[in-house]
Amino acid sequence: MKKFLSLKRAAALCLAVCMIAGLLAGCGGGSSSDTSDGGAAAEVDTSTLTVALTSEPDYLSTCDHDSLMGVQMNLLTYNGLMRIDMETLEPVCDLAESYTQDSDTEWTFTLKQGVKFHNGDDFTADDVVASIEYAQTFPASTTYTGAIASVEAVDPYTVKITTASPTPNLLYDLAYHYNFILPKSLIESGNDFSANPVGTGPYKLAEWNKGNTITFEAFDEYFDEARKASIPTLEFAIIPEGSTRTMSLESGEVDFVYSVASSDIERLQSTEGISVTDVVSVENFFLYLNCVTTDFADENLRKAIAYGINREDIVAGALNGFGPPSYSCVSMGYAESTDENAYTYDPELAQQYLDAWGGDPSTVSLDIICSNDTKTAIATIIQAELAELGINVNIEETDDATYQAAMRTTDLTSAIVSWSPANAMTYVQRFHSDRRNQTPACLVDETMDAMVEEMNVTMDDAARSEMITDIIAYANEICPFVPIYQVNYYRAYNSALQNVVCSATGYVDFCTMSWS
Repeated sequence: MKKFLSLKRAAALCLAVCMIAGLLAGCGGGSSSDTSDGGAAAEVDTSTLTVALTSEPDYLSTCDHDSLMGVQMNLLTYNGLMRIDMETLEPVCDLAESYTQDSDTEWTFTLKQGVKFHNGDDFTADDVVASIEYAQTFPASTTYTGAIASVEAVDPYTVKITTASPTPNLLYDLAYHYNFILPKSLIESGNDFSANPVGTGPYKLAEWNKGNTITFEAFDEYFDEARKASIPTLEFAIIPEGSTRTMSLESGEVDFVYSVASSDIERLQSTEGISVTDVVSVENFFLYLNCVTTDFADENLRKAIAYGINREDIVAGALNGFGPPSYSCVSMGYAESTDENAYTYDPELAQQYLDAWGGDPSTVSLDIICSNDTKTAIATIIQAELAELGINVNIEETDDATYQAAMRTTDLTSAIVSWSPANAMTYVQRFHSDRRNQTPACLVDETMDAMVEEMNVTMDDAARSEMITDIIAYANEICPFVPIYQVNYYRAYNSALQNVVCSATGYVDFCTMSWS
């Protein structure tokens, strides 16, 4: 196992790098893997891939989180009946060999045979039934399991799913982590799937050294030969500081940086032996507001903030220009996206909405929780801009676990949040009041609920797409939260790595990777 930088060592290395950078100013970089002049190490341990993460997932289980990093870990250890193809963002068969849609409410899935769980159990239809019924016991799973009225094992390798109403999004729902398949025997025995994540996935957990590393080993009996892991060991190192992640890649202590600090993108793009991907995503960052127990229940106040924020300044100042501003509540990355009723920077209009609200802006308590340095940088610019409206902003920096816990309550005031589902329908379902199971402080709007409910049962693709566009336009009108920017994903890695696939939803396919 590689040992990672202590804070003292990181500081020393930072100083050294800065001194070297000063001496070598003006020297150009290349793209070859020859790193004799300071790039990533030429010789690597090809049995291991070491990945630098900004934060540690709260859980390794499937049903008690909704975080990107938690899902990334889930993708290593579990499979669903379906999976989201990382390049097309379409649902494709995974543990299902095939499926038929028998009616608007009935689906039959034929399962793959010969599949093993990490604990040696054989995968059968009983595991599917047990897993979906288990997921339905978690209130936060409503969006992905709520439409399922029953799941039945027809025979050991056939499953029938019946929905309570027409459910056009079912295949997507079955590909999300809540519906990943667990062994029935461990569900019944009360296994802690966070500490012991047992699935059928390409990797199995080897060690979780909390706060430091998470290590996975390739599962030799993985069923899908085309997606069988090429690299025997994955080691995820928790390195919150962006500069330390960059230096660790340059020194060869890590091989892959999951999230590159915006201040280091250009530097790494010109570093010999290091490659940088740039993936335009469907992920939107936004300012989440408590619309239940705070002044932000008033639409006028929310709109004052939406028009009072200069997104171009945020992108330039917090992201070094890397990432387009977002003016709509849903990113422009979907076919159904629209910027109708979207928000531009307009201080005069912001003041008009503030006046319409009628309160004293100095009494507004806007406390923004941030779980990493990028979010803090964004909040700092928002703080300065809203001061022009007389609104005081306080910034609370916290770890990811505290951040995630706060999002499940009505105690918080505000947070910098992002969301990146595979399709627009799943995105706009977030606006329905039943999502308060996950985010209790979100806006509840009867008109929005009715629009989403109609969309949820519309099987005609063209009609449903029009409904989604209308929902996005209406969301922009009522301003449930304040959009900030659309993410571009920058992943940096040793150029000796091949077949690096990064999804527009934020995930990395570690199964496809191999060393050259």
